[in-house]
Amino acid sequence: MNSAVKLFIIILIPFLAGLSMPETKPLNESFFGENMNPDRIDAPFTGGFGEQTCHSCHFDYDLNMDGGSLSAEGFPVAFRAGEEYDITVSVESEHLRNGGFQLTTRFEDGSQAGSFSWNGDHLKYTPGISDDIKYLQHTRESTIPTGERKVSWNFTWQAPECSGEEVIINIAANAGNDDDSAFGDWIYVKELILKPQ
Repeated sequence: MNSAVKLFIIILIPFLAGLSMPETKPLNESFFGENMNPDRIDAPFTGGFGEQTCHSCHFDYDLNMDGGSLSAEGFPVAFRAGEEYDITVSVESEHLRNGGFQLTTRFEDGSQAGSFSWNGDHLKYTPGISDDIKYLQHTRESTIPTGERKVSWNFTWQAPECSGEEVIINIAANAGNDDDSAFGDWIYVKELILKPQ
């Protein structure tokens, strides 16, 4: 076999192999899908009642890393049936460039406890989940820091009417680095248990 034919074969084989390969998508589309968009959370990620947390996708670091925090101000230690409480959820970390969260308020049997209300377009219910449980979360408009390395969301929680049961609050939050990937983000989780008065 002459050298010209050998050279042709060496060039042709990789070319043909490349034609037979399936088209690949960029990493952030093929591996992580549409959930890379912070407005497209479409599953339970609060960490309560056997659910996963945001850590299932944003897995670089341990949960509740030092250097940041998740807070939920306004929830009472003991609530009065039907009363409204102004709540502020905040996530902060030393590297935060954007943030998001998901929250539920449930009875011990997993059913919805109370209701939420808010003004503006900074919150919504997580789409694609049963209406029986309300998963409250950020919108794209509300992922931008409200202060130095901190994002906050405000809403009203109305305690359940005529209930003598405890309420369990589960919150998961992402202190993100805004690089459009699942890497480099810090995830925080919190569970609160409110007693009825």
